[in-house]
Amino acid sequence: MRSRRESWFYQGKCQKTIFIADLVDGKLETSRALTVRFSEFEASVMGITSKVNEALEQEDSVILTDGQGNKILETEGTRRSAFWKQNARKVLAVKEEDFLQLQGNKKRRLSRRDDNGLDAVFDKIEEVVLASQGLQEVSTTMKELMELASSNRRVSLAAAEAATIKDAFACVVCKGPVVEPIVSSCCQSLVGCRSCIDEWKRNSVFCPKCRADDFHMNTQRLTGLSDALAALGNILWQ
Repeated sequence: MRSRRESWFYQGKCQKTIFIADLVDGKLETSRALTVRFSEFEASVMGITSKVNEALEQEDSVILTDGQGNKILETEGTRRSAFWKQNARKVLAVKEEDFLQLQGNKKRRLSRRDDNGLDAVFDKIEEVVLASQGLQEVSTTMKELMELASSNRRVSLAAAEAATIKDAFACVVCKGPVVEPIVSSCCQSLVGCRSCIDEWKRNSVFCPKCRADDFHMNTQRLTGLSDALAALGNILWQ
């Protein structure tokens, strides 16, 4: 049973489960997890990283990534507790050495591709994943990606690669290419088509992606991307 002093200390604190991942045969595999407690002031990449390093009591620093191994950047979107409190968002702690090796593996795979600029397309895809952590960066990065995709209409994609990109730009409701894109501040990412999300909000108060409540208050529309999204849709949903 907690003492009064301990109860005061934990009051107002948030918590997040961080999964410890190791690089095994070129892939990240989680072996254990730890729960870190943090205040609003500590809600940042630097703050959470510091707590993980302290809990692990190891000399090697860790890099925080999403479930796909993309480094979580210090942005406006990640400097608040709402980002870290989302249960649907999986956060991995990866040793810096393993992370650098993982990035090297990605670059070697890209360097072996010789199919009309596919490597550049994937570089931009990774930028979008990272930029989605801060909504202000999403629109610009998406535009750059769409322009690139539009100029490389003959790009050939393996089934697994196409599926990954489709997941990033598909509506979570209709599963098709996003039309009139809507983003949500609760999960800091693209969620779906304007018409699909409008219909969703008539029947539910929860976000269809991260299940946070008050979804109707968390959405906003990204404008000026219809032609670019259509170009990407022609490549991926052909």
